[in-house]
Amino acid sequence: MDKDIIIDEKFINKLKKGHERSFHLLYEYISPTMRMVCRRYVKNESESEDVFQEGFLKIYKNIGTLKSPQSFMGWAKRIFINTSIDYLNLNKKGKIDYVDEFSDSQFFAEIDEQPDNAFNSDLECDISDIDYSIIRKVDFSQEEMLEVLELIPEHFRIVFQLYSIDDFKHKEIAKMLAISESTSKTRLLRARGLLKQKLGRLALQKINDGRTR
Repeated sequence: MDKDIIIDEKFINKLKKGHERSFHLLYEYISPTMRMVCRRYVKNESESEDVFQEGFLKIYKNIGTLKSPQSFMGWAKRIFINTSIDYLNLNKKGKIDYVDEFSDSQFFAEIDEQPDNAFNSDLECDISDIDYSIIRKVDFSQEEMLEVLELIPEHFRIVFQLYSIDDFKHKEIAKMLAISESTSKTRLLRARGLLKQKLGRLALQKINDGRTR
């Protein structure tokens, strides 16, 4: 991969003219980052690869609409995210969106009231007794974070990623997912609670195994 590629006005103009070599360089340059973006949203690896390829095709077809070279990466990332969301929306037909009917208290009765005390050395404690400050004492790899995210129900995970990782506002998320803003906010809260719980569980495992910093 050519790591010295500079996405400036000259390079973008080559893309707009359909310069084949420039598109090849661009593909190699953005593939690692944008493949990971698609993989965060689409859990199946082969399906996320299909989404990535479709997203890059959209960049190829729509590069002429890009107004500022400086905004390219943000523009491209949004295309890959929207392509991923479109794929998920297309493949959820017939599924009942029942999870929002549950009370928030069912998810946060235990985890949100945990005190931020000193590290609890009793590593064999029940998950409800976890001192969540241990999460800050452990490093998590990108692969581990992806695995933990995949354990969260899709309804919650998607909103969490759109809001907390990709910086979308609740109004934008509501439009993208065809839900209300209040539903988006509720799903974000639930996702954060579940993520906190699952990271706490993983942190205990890593400490038990001696896989800390």
